[in-house]
Amino acid sequence: MPPDEISYSQLDITERFDDHLHLKPEEWILTVPLNKSVPNGKGLPPVDASADDVYKAAVTLSQFRESISIPNDGVYCPVCHIANTQLAKLRTPCPKCGRPLLKFGWD
Repeated sequence: MPPDEISYSQLDITERFDDHLHLKPEEWILTVPLNKSVPNGKGLPPVDASADDVYKAAVTLSQFRESISIPNDGVYCPVCHIANTQLAKLRTPCPKCGRPLLKFGWD
């Protein structure tokens, strides 16, 4: 399936699939915006979108992810591009920008 036909449930990914397996609960990892590699992906904001537009799109996708139970999900900030393994931090302030953290999938 072409990447621009896939529906996404978050705006960022990590560089490797198992990155979360080596993180301690207090550690954060850098994430990579999906729209950099899939500029026309369904649900992804344009590469030049403002931080507010990026966050707004991410909130919608996070609400979808939050509606289903996905083992091992964590949290992320789609503006600061960081993620953490602790789902208990969901909706708490991002340590960098203060926006509420959103649900993040590692797989």
